[in-house]
Amino acid sequence: MNTPDPKKMNDLIQKASQQLGTSSGELKRQIDNGKLDEIMKKLPPQQAQNFQNILNNPELAKKLMDTPQAKILMKKFFNS
Repeated sequence: MNTPDPKKMNDLIQKASQQLGTSSGELKRQIDNGKLDEIMKKLPPQQAQNFQNILNNPELAKKLMDTPQAKILMKKFFNS
């Protein structure tokens, strides 16, 4: 996979921060510091559980990343 385009990553972080109701700077800090638990606290319970299941199961994460939708998103955000 290509190195992520910093502008696209910033755009993605900005959109995610709006959905989570936090600033993009705070979200980036949490990601950089590995504080995904803080991010997950802001998700609805079912989404947080789904996210945790994916994090705890590498095979499930791989299946998710192999879906056509995930491939389209990765291509959109990571290809320059």
